[in-house]
Amino acid sequence: MTYIGIDLHREFFVAHVENQDGEKLLSQRYLNSLESVGELINKFPDSKVVVEATRNWMWFVRAVRARGCDITMAHPFRTKAIAAAKIKTDAIDAATLCQLLRAGLIPESYIASDSEVDDREPSRGRINMVHDKTLLKNRIKAILGKENLTFPGSDLFGKTGRIWLNSQCLSQGKELMVKNYLNLMDSIEERLKKVDSVIKQKGRGNPRALLLSTIPGIGVTTAFLLASEIGNIDRFTNSKKFASYFGLTPRLSQSGSHAYYGRITKVGNPYVRWALVQTAHRWVRMNKNSRVWFDRLSYRAGKKKAIVALARKIAVVVYSVLKYERPFSLNFEVQKVNPAILPESG
Repeated sequence: MTYIGIDLHREFFVAHVENQDGEKLLSQRYLNSLESVGELINKFPDSKVVVEATRNWMWFVRAVRARGCDITMAHPFRTKAIAAAKIKTDAIDAATLCQLLRAGLIPESYIASDSEVDDREPSRGRINMVHDKTLLKNRIKAILGKENLTFPGSDLFGKTGRIWLNSQCLSQGKELMVKNYLNLMDSIEERLKKVDSVIKQKGRGNPRALLLSTIPGIGVTTAFLLASEIGNIDRFTNSKKFASYFGLTPRLSQSGSHAYYGRITKVGNPYVRWALVQTAHRWVRMNKNSRVWFDRLSYRAGKKKAIVALARKIAVVVYSVLKYERPFSLNFEVQKVNPAILPESG
C-alpha cells in the first residue's frame, strides 16, 4: 500500500508519495489533466489518495476514482489546525497530507455525488445572477445620485419608475450607461426565468426538496437549493452539528469556568446560510409568534442577531424534516424536537 498526498491548484497539482514505512517514493509537480492523474496512478496503482477540499476538487476526485483508487477529501481548516507549519510550500503541504493519511489522522470532508454537484450549479448560478442584477441597480442609483435625482415612488425599476427614469435629462455619457445597465438587467431577468424553470422542474422531482417546501417560508427554489447543498442528512448526528456545519453557531472562547461567546463562525456552506437567513426574514413577516419572539430578542440583542438566531432555529426544523422524512407540521416538530427550539414556543 502506498499513500499519495495531493496539493491541488487551479493549473497544477503537487503529489507526494510514501510507502507504509514512511519512505518517500516521489515528490513531483504535474499539470492539471486527466493524463497527469493517469500517469501518477499508473506508477502507484495500489494507493490511497488524499486531497484538500478546494474550488476545483470535483474533476480530480472523479479522475482518481475512475482509476480504481480510494480517495479522501481533507477538511482544509481542520487539517491546518492539526499540522500548522511555519514554512509553507506546495511540496510541504502535499507531504503533510500524505503523512496524516498514513497515520489515519485526516479530518474528512464530505464528497458530494456527481448528481449533487450538478444540481448545485443552477441554484448557485441563480444567486450570482441576482447579485449581478442588484449591482447594476446600484450603479444606476449612483449615477442618479451624482445629479441629485431621487425617484418619488417605491420601485425605480418598475413600469412607473422606468418611465420616470427615461424622462430625466442626463448627460450623454450618463444616459448611455443607464440604458446599457437597464438592458443588461433585462437580459439577466430573461435568463433568470429560464434558470427558475429548470430549478422548479428539478425540484418537483426531488423528494427532499418536496419535503422542505412544506416548511413555511421555503419555496421550491429555496427548497431545491437546500436539498442539493445539504446532501446526505445522515452525516450529521444531531441538529447542533448541522447548524454548526453551516456557520450558524457562535464562536466560543473558554478559559476555566468562563465562557465567552462571539459572532457566528460563518465557517461552512455560505449558500445554505444565506438561504436560511432569507427564510428567517420571511418567517418574521408570515408568522405572528415568530414576530413576537423576534421583536423580544431584537430589543435585547439587535435585529441582526435576532435574525441569525431565528435562522438557526429554522436550521433545526430543516434538519428534523429531512432526518425523519416527514412533512413539516407543528405537531410533528413538538413530538420529535424539544419545543424550546421552535420559534412558536417563544
